[in-house]
Amino acid sequence: MPNSTVRTALLRSTSRLIGRWWFDAAPDWDRVRRREAAGTRFARAPRGVRVTAGELGGRPAEILTPAGAPADAAVLYLHGGGFTMGTPQMLRPITGLLAATMGTTVYALDYRLAPEHVYPAAIDDAVAAYRALLERGIPAERIAVAGDSAGGDLTIEVGLRVRDAQLPAPAVLGAICPVLDFSDGSAAFDCDPSREPLLSPEVIAQFTDAYLPGVTQERRREISPAYRDITGLPPIVLHSATDDPLAGDARRFADRAAKTGAPLRHSEYRGLWHVFHALPMPQAREAVRDLAGMLAERIYGRSGYRATA
Repeated sequence: MPNSTVRTALLRSTSRLIGRWWFDAAPDWDRVRRREAAGTRFARAPRGVRVTAGELGGRPAEILTPAGAPADAAVLYLHGGGFTMGTPQMLRPITGLLAATMGTTVYALDYRLAPEHVYPAAIDDAVAAYRALLERGIPAERIAVAGDSAGGDLTIEVGLRVRDAQLPAPAVLGAICPVLDFSDGSAAFDCDPSREPLLSPEVIAQFTDAYLPGVTQERRREISPAYRDITGLPPIVLHSATDDPLAGDARRFADRAAKTGAPLRHSEYRGLWHVFHALPMPQAREAVRDLAGMLAERIYGRSGYRATA
């Protein structure tokens, strides 16, 4: 068995153990957060990327600055965690590599979490952070918005809010294994989740109920990106993984974009799982660098996007 295959299998097994440890405590979200913080306290950005604490739009933010980063460009990054957990530090393997590869400052937002702050608090925070970047004089065409999992949903929501408010649009949106369907029609509830080490349909339902308590299925469908009008959004770079229960929703979203002419590039990574991008393996680094390249193309003036599934 090739070394890379062995490493992938070991990381899948390790991720499964971590996922059980984190999520067995749900829905005691304080306990889940403590476990997540303990498990990611050693997350580091690459050498040459300076990490500082800051503020953006009234919320704390982690600022990752590579040497020589221009002052007039930025990536707004929105972490995952099912809207109930997660911190900017947890995603340093992604945000740090994005900063280093793009040569661009990344602002990782610490937005409000459910169940203390339910929908749409996290969206409000993300939009406020985007506005704050504009107010700092960074041109919209030099801003990328990106995120993973729940942060992928927030990324799409920023695009929708900005479009509807007729604000200057960011150059590009990047979504890693995003949450796209809050309803019981999600493909996550009609798939084989056995290969996915972190997420299960039960955990996804717990996240959703914490973020959208008492919200009807009809309303959950209405606010899901999978069913929204995405025409007029900036180009979207979408990453998914075949073993992720959310992969089916990503395929539907990409197919819909292609049918409506919305500019979207979808990369589906076979044999990998939810937000594998954050793990120490070659496939993760290659995927993050691919995303970084696509974001940088839009920020720094090169084009080449077309609607494709």
